[in-house]
Amino acid sequence: MTNIWLEKVWPNLFWGIRVAFSVFLFVSIAVIFSTLLFIQSGGNDRDDRDDRRGGGSMNMGFGRPFGYGFGDFIFDVFVPRPYYGYYGRVDAYDRRQVMEAESDPEGREGILEGIFSFIFGDGDPNRNVDAARLREASKVIRDNGGAVTAEQLAPFCDVDDPDEIGGKFLVDEGFVLNIVSQLGGEPTVTDDGDIVYLFPELQVSARDDDYDSLPVDYLEEKNIEFTRNPPIGNAAAVALGVVNLGGALYLGQALASPALTGVRLAGVFGLVQAGYPLLLGYAILFNAVPAARYFLNEKKNADINKRNSARRKWKTYLDVGGTQVRRKLQAARSMKQTMRQLGGKSGEQTVYDTRDLYENLAKSKEEADMTRFDELLGED
Repeated sequence: MTNIWLEKVWPNLFWGIRVAFSVFLFVSIAVIFSTLLFIQSGGNDRDDRDDRRGGGSMNMGFGRPFGYGFGDFIFDVFVPRPYYGYYGRVDAYDRRQVMEAESDPEGREGILEGIFSFIFGDGDPNRNVDAARLREASKVIRDNGGAVTAEQLAPFCDVDDPDEIGGKFLVDEGFVLNIVSQLGGEPTVTDDGDIVYLFPELQVSARDDDYDSLPVDYLEEKNIEFTRNPPIGNAAAVALGVVNLGGALYLGQALASPALTGVRLAGVFGLVQAGYPLLLGYAILFNAVPAARYFLNEKKNADINKRNSARRKWKTYLDVGGTQVRRKLQAARSMKQTMRQLGGKSGEQTVYDTRDLYENLAKSKEEADMTRFDELLGED
């Protein structure tokens, strides 16, 4: 039930929340400026006290906020396109899905998409990074006959910068536990005291029919974009946010003026008067959320760049090598076994599938493998 909620219900519900938040921008602007125009026209109901005050109208200096036909234009472009630019619907590590999304003629952004992209962003491009990590690591393992060293897996792990940890990376291989446990690996100690990881389940071929990716040297996480809007879309969203906030502040001054002290506006404008704190809060949030998200994204991207840099350095270290690394690689090659093709439909049978990596692989092996790994490290 939880998985269904996360995969089916929540994405659609969240998209609806984002749309509602965006639609409310136009509602807010409409009610704020229509109320200001109502106050300017002097059309509010006044009691006897107000009549004695003279009931003069207030000149706010605002004209009509929207021109003729603007409403029709808005509704024309309010065609929901939830697939546009939203990483929740597209695997950023699958070239096929990315190319299909970019070539979709219906994928162009509309006003709603542009506004909530500016406010909330477009999701996390790295939401499938763990699946991509295991997929790429499994390719390396299969290419090496099911026997690899920690240095060969490091470019696909979350690892520390080798320049920062010094010689520690030569003895501490805990960073590979996640991949080893989920791909059914078995750590084996060589005669020289090195550890080589054997993957019996990956010594046969497997296919990844649902993915289309080129071989990579290391796992490179995607930077989180502030928004995938074109510049003109961001400019429009900023302008609308500023207009809404400015109008809300001006309306607050008007409602707090001595001329309206103790006065309740007539009809729906009275509801606007009563709900003014909500309008002001929304106007502030509309501008504050993107600003806060910008600084949060900067921090997240700095962490992503640091992890990517560490993986690149591990790849370089593997390529350059050293006495111990060469010895471990030679030991892994000596354990390499010839890959076997399994018969089945189209000449292949799916032996490993990233769609099942957490449910079918990790649960059965993780605890036992971690215990065995600790024992081997202790012996080493």
